[in-house]
Amino acid sequence: MQNSTKASKKDEVIMQDIPQQMKAMAVDDFGGSDKLTLHTLPVPPVEAGEVLIRIEIAGVGIWDAMEREGDLVYNEVHFPRVLGGECAGIIAAVGNSVERFAVGDRVYAQSFMNDKGGSYAQYVVVPEKSVATIPDGFDMMMAGGFPIAGATALRNLEALGIDDETQLMLWGASGGVGHVALQLAKRMGARVFAIASGDDGVALSKELGADETVDGRSDDVIERARAFAPDGFDKAFLLIMGDQVQDSLDLVRQGGRISFPNGVMPEPVAPDGVELTKADGYGDERLFRQLNTLAEIGDFRVHIAQTFPLEEVAQAQEAMKKHYLGKIVLRVSGE
Repeated sequence: MQNSTKASKKDEVIMQDIPQQMKAMAVDDFGGSDKLTLHTLPVPPVEAGEVLIRIEIAGVGIWDAMEREGDLVYNEVHFPRVLGGECAGIIAAVGNSVERFAVGDRVYAQSFMNDKGGSYAQYVVVPEKSVATIPDGFDMMMAGGFPIAGATALRNLEALGIDDETQLMLWGASGGVGHVALQLAKRMGARVFAIASGDDGVALSKELGADETVDGRSDDVIERARAFAPDGFDKAFLLIMGDQVQDSLDLVRQGGRISFPNGVMPEPVAPDGVELTKADGYGDERLFRQLNTLAEIGDFRVHIAQTFPLEEVAQAQEAMKKHYLGKIVLRVSGE
């Protein structure tokens, strides 16, 4: 079923071990977390330009819950629908014309709105462009929580034009995307004023290199931000929204820039003379290459707040409604 024009004799043995069926957590209709149930489904076929990944770790994101509810669906709807937007694992097969990967490679990948199913499963088939080699220094757990957070962070930082003269205000610095964005921004040369969530979020942001960190629930955020950048911020990256966030945008100077990803609601309003941009988190070969280059500069951390077995993905999605730092992931196999 899965064939590769590149496979060696060793690869062929690995490919012959691919089962016909797999465990997957899927929904048979849109709705609450109780809709997620264990299914036995066929392993998707691999076609030209695609790879089959045996998943070890799958990331869990708010976008998965929105897809489960039917509020965030961009592709054709059919059931059972396997959710899950990101993962890390081992390539089990490659399709014709795949050049960058071979059977046995350790990779991470995006599978958001993937026509052949998401990552809440033992196997996933995705286009080659959605896949990257795991960076040096990453274990499989970190890699599983990295694909969407990393791509979203870097897309927005690139849209902002971060460099070594940037004074960056970062809202949501201890969240899944935010704590990755903080580390990337520092590697790109920025001075970062990080607004995090709670004392533990402040502590994490400090550990990750923020130049100054404040709890977003405190009443002196704007005062401390003004003291950090008396002449105003060049750039602001918003991962949460609210009245205090909107008020803080007056600290972005004329000619500055504000960026936010899809899903931040309500959308911010930029002051006069400030550019507002929105950048999605879809990865491609160029973006993943740059992401890995930055992640391999010194110690990089994907903070894992909680892990759940695949069968408890409903509990994992419910856990997102509570306070946590970094990422929540599923243990599918391996680690």
